[in-house]
Amino acid sequence: LRLAGALLTGRAVRVSGIRARDERPGLRDFEASLLRLVDKLTNGSAVQINETGTVLRFNPGVVTGGEGLTHDCGCSRAIGWFLEPLLVLALFAKQPTSITLTGVTNDDVDPSVDCFRSTTLPLLAHFG
Repeated sequence: LRLAGALLTGRAVRVSGIRARDERPGLRDFEASLLRLVDKLTNGSAVQINETGTVLRFNPGVVTGGEGLTHDCGCSRAIGWFLEPLLVLALFAKQPTSITLTGVTNDDVDPSVDCFRSTTLPLLAHFG
């Protein structure tokens, strides 16, 4: 959500100490995948990650959205984990956004695609 906030405000963000004391420090593969997804939805965004992956600097661009986009979410996290920030960004995109996500549809940690469809989409319908 810090990235979404940076994109919506136009302010750069620096995140440091990413799992710095962990046995495996730095960004995880699903977080890097989310950064690639954000890159597909924006124009002019720049990401810098240090060698260990424990420091991230994000300079936001413009949320453009677009049609016919695709993204492979991998298998570390369910698609629902990607849908939450994607939804926030798509609401503010300059163009209508149509994206096909592939990956795990449900797991024990993240909201399932069916849950998202049953709860979040009907809620959004109230906004027009």
